[in-house]
Amino acid sequence: MSNEGHSVYLLPVSTWCAPFVAAIRRHYTGSRGAPPGRKLAWRIMVGARSVGWVGVGEPAYKLAARRRLGLLDARPLPATVCCFIYRREDPTGPSGAAILDLYHRAAAIEWLRRWEESIVHWETLVLPGATPSPVAGACFRSAGYRSLGMTTGRSARRPAGSTRGARVWGNSEPKLVLYRGPLPRVALVPA
Repeated sequence: MSNEGHSVYLLPVSTWCAPFVAAIRRHYTGSRGAPPGRKLAWRIMVGARSVGWVGVGEPAYKLAARRRLGLLDARPLPATVCCFIYRREDPTGPSGAAILDLYHRAAAIEWLRRWEESIVHWETLVLPGATPSPVAGACFRSAGYRSLGMTTGRSARRPAGSTRGARVWGNSEPKLVLYRGPLPRVALVPA
């Protein structure tokens, strides 16, 4: 893919890479870094110029909005991943949907290579009003995602400085849950 004669590509980076961690902190106020669990990250490049960041990881344990898929439980289905950061720091260049197309291809290949699991279900959480677009998650919608609804506004976090131990529940801003993949409907009432 090219933009004004420059190729657009994703450059793999460590999720511990200082510029990536700084981008997460700018993206999520108060965050200390990438979420725990399996994850991958890339720097979005146009030629030799960095225009942003994208990362994929394991999904949230429970999201009430997933029930709109027809599931009995709000837990993620097997082979589900979540785009935990998509941050454009330079608005010029390719469309968001074009970058997300590259991301889907790169994430599917690398996830399969590293963890021998094919990705079937893609999710992301978008904070409405946090983007310049009047439509929350517009680039994800252009890339084939559909809205499942809002989160409940409750979140579980680990105690400060800990990746283990009991989660601490608190209030958070409700986020829009966007989903791409097959609609895995199951019976709502057990037979």
